[in-house]
Amino acid sequence: MQSLVIYASHFGNTEKIARAIALGLRTSGSVQLYAADEAPIRLPPETDFLLIGGPTEAHTLTSPMAQYFSRLDSYALHTVAAAAFDTRMRWPRWLSGSAAAAIAQHLRAQGAQMVAPPESFFVRNQPGTPGQRNILLEDGEIARAQSWAIACIAMLGALPRLRTLAQL
Repeated sequence: MQSLVIYASHFGNTEKIARAIALGLRTSGSVQLYAADEAPIRLPPETDFLLIGGPTEAHTLTSPMAQYFSRLDSYALHTVAAAAFDTRMRWPRWLSGSAAAAIAQHLRAQGAQMVAPPESFFVRNQPGTPGQRNILLEDGEIARAQSWAIACIAMLGALPRLRTLAQL
């Protein structure tokens, strides 16, 4: 299986989650990992599974992720299996919003078949130097991200066979 993980990160937390997801996906094949500003606008034809994530800011996805979707080839995701993730504070979703929900909406709009519901990984504000924000992942989130990726592979296996881009 060929997987592609694309992420945007502001404080480095989403990048850590993306790397943990990539590690989990490596149990079933090869993985390419890209920051959103370096990610391909046309997916490699052998891509079987696409995971995209970013931090939640102002209740939605960040500018780098929105810019990635605006650059993406409009047919790039047709029939591709996908999942969305984000990092956000552990508040009720109606209060914090969710970049993963917005990412999933973009993925579905461009023809991707969602394998799992949008997933959030939680961060907390660590007190530090006055005037400086220290946003850190909550304990256990990296291990949970790796486990989530493995669970997504199992959900992908339960779906009817999707055509890969190479088969189109």
